[in-house]
Amino acid sequence: MTRLIPLLAAFVLAPSLSLAEPTLCTARINGRDVPLGYDKEEPGLRDHFSRREILFTSWGRDTCPSYVVLRSLTPDLTDEERGPFCLRHDKASDSIIGYDLGRRDAYGRCEAPAGTVCRRVNQTRNAAVAITGAAARGAVKGARALPDGSGAVILSGSQGHITGALSSIGGAAAAMAASPAIVAGAAVSVVAVGGAVYACSE
Repeated sequence: MTRLIPLLAAFVLAPSLSLAEPTLCTARINGRDVPLGYDKEEPGLRDHFSRREILFTSWGRDTCPSYVVLRSLTPDLTDEERGPFCLRHDKASDSIIGYDLGRRDAYGRCEAPAGTVCRRVNQTRNAAVAITGAAARGAVKGARALPDGSGAVILSGSQGHITGALSSIGGAAAAMAASPAIVAGAAVSVVAVGGAVYACSE
């Protein structure tokens, strides 16, 4: 569903390189404990999680702040570009099972019950640039830019509508129309953010 990042890779996800020893933590992802590391002294890191989460992660099995977990699941995005996403939590396994579009609660989890899971569907920047450009020109019906500073453009609708819209853009965007992540869902949201495109489907 989502690829996990090894401990050292998770540590270097911080925007600036640091020679400090990483702070080790454990995240429950897809039903198993995953070790991650991050720079506790990274400027601005604490701005991304609440006091409640600081207390929550100081005890128990899950000791990684939610933003560290989200960074490990979306390594190609900046912190600003991660703005539209929240962590999808499964109560049955008490673990993170991916990420979705939506507002975050105090623990970085999706505030409303998530009905979809997002997956990256492109390998190059071309598709993201094409979708963003088409949305800016008003050439794609139903596309909207988020006002949260992430720069994300979202195209939502039925699988047929999304496939048709991507095909009409052409090039790298059209090549994604047959992606399993898009074809599989009855309702799909395609998110172009940074140089990546994500499909969020049921």
